[in-house]
Amino acid sequence: MLTLSLRLVVMPLDFPPPPVQEPPRAPAPRRDRRMAIGLLLTGVACTGMGQSIVFAVLPPLGRSIGLSDQRVVTVFLVSAVFWVLLVPFWGRLSDRLGRKPFVLIGLSGFAVSMFLFAFSIHLGIVGTLSGLALYALIIGTRSIYGLIGSATPGAAQGYIADRTTARERTAGVAGFSAAFGLGAILGPGVGGAASAIGPLAPLYASAALAAVMVVLIAVFLPERTAPIGRARPRMTLNMRDKRLRPFLLFGLAFGIVNAVIIQTIGFYMLDILKLATKDAAQFVGIGLMASSMASLFSQLVLVQRFELPPHLLMRVGPALILAGHGLIALSSEFGPIVFGLVLSGFGSGMAIPGFTAAASLAVGPEEQGSAAGLTNSASASGFVIAPLIGFSLYDFSERGPFLMTSALAALLLIFALTTPAIRRAGRTQIAGDEPAPDI
Repeated sequence: MLTLSLRLVVMPLDFPPPPVQEPPRAPAPRRDRRMAIGLLLTGVACTGMGQSIVFAVLPPLGRSIGLSDQRVVTVFLVSAVFWVLLVPFWGRLSDRLGRKPFVLIGLSGFAVSMFLFAFSIHLGIVGTLSGLALYALIIGTRSIYGLIGSATPGAAQGYIADRTTARERTAGVAGFSAAFGLGAILGPGVGGAASAIGPLAPLYASAALAAVMVVLIAVFLPERTAPIGRARPRMTLNMRDKRLRPFLLFGLAFGIVNAVIIQTIGFYMLDILKLATKDAAQFVGIGLMASSMASLFSQLVLVQRFELPPHLLMRVGPALILAGHGLIALSSEFGPIVFGLVLSGFGSGMAIPGFTAAASLAVGPEEQGSAAGLTNSASASGFVIAPLIGFSLYDFSERGPFLMTSALAALLLIFALTTPAIRRAGRTQIAGDEPAPDI
């Protein structure tokens, strides 16, 4: 018995080895997500910079090459029409095919559009082209931004939505808007420095910066997590969806208010302040920079630091816009006009992440690109509608457009206070929050 026992002790037991279990894949550290999203938002900032430069320099440049004010507005209008029509399409594609490719397509379209747009104006300045041919070329080159540049917003916001929890969504969307606003702030400064080289240098500089960001994003932006929509296709999201309808209506009305002030403030300052054409870009740039700084403060400090919910943002935003536009309409001095722009900027900085985050939280994770495309389309529709209303009023009275936007902001405030979907915007989804996925 003793010998048998010893044999059992020293003999190797023929048990199968335990299965080797691979450690579960850890989610990307929060720092890595922040770096990836930061790189993406830097590219968005370049587009904001280019937009503020265009809005500041085109009115005086247009007059210098013989374009009427109405033709200058039409340049913005045609591009905005293409943007409104195509941004939902690009957003839906990003739900199925991934975010990064369409971020790159949009930024590339922006860079090409800015370069060709500047070159077409150069042809007008040196006298190579004039009249209808020059006008058609300027419209065509600017339209590239609406056709192709519109691929960026839906994909970029979808990328952020894929990588943020419901609780983080409003801050994430505010970061997207803040990046665009930061670019708008830097635009006049960069434009002013570049203008020492020549009047078109700001446009060329914006195109070059966007081209650099295309390369950096292509090389360094990770996309290891595919959009959920690729695995779980759904019916096409559209503007009639009951979940989105209140927020899209809010975005459309806000878009009209926002577009009117952007499109008319340059002409308003020229005429009310009696500015010389050579000084107009500087004064308009200061006003737009002040508005953009206020908007940025709202998005980076008020929205993110204090975690303000969408329903509150959609109420406070219109109230501040009402005060700002009312002050502009009653002012004939540079200081009060700029202060009105600041109040308007504060309001816009709250309204944009408010309705955008509310729409994002109202739909499923497989519909984020589509929802972002629709909200961008709704707000961009303002740039299509605004010229038809704003400049008709401007021809009648220089203060008319701002009296109209003040009234529309008041109606928007009432809508936000009385609509049930806005009152509960985001609350249910945030209560059932889930961890953010890998990058």
